[in-house]
Amino acid sequence: MDFILFLYFFIVFLGLQGLFLFERNTSIAMVMIGNVLILYHSITFAMLDLLTLTIMMMIAQISRIYRGV
Repeated sequence: MDFILFLYFFIVFLGLQGLFLFERNTSIAMVMIGNVLILYHSITFAMLDLLTLTIMMMIAQISRIYRGV
């Protein structure tokens, strides 16, 4: 895995982790930024499987943060 892709996943992880709680808007921003960067990477390098998985996980992540679960 590329190091830059690892950084994108880490941004999403920071938005979702529960050890250091961010405000809801900050968490959503981190998740959206990280996922958009992953989408960009998967489109640029023609990774259709990563693209599909990222879209599905983005929906699940945003709905989880929005509902406060």
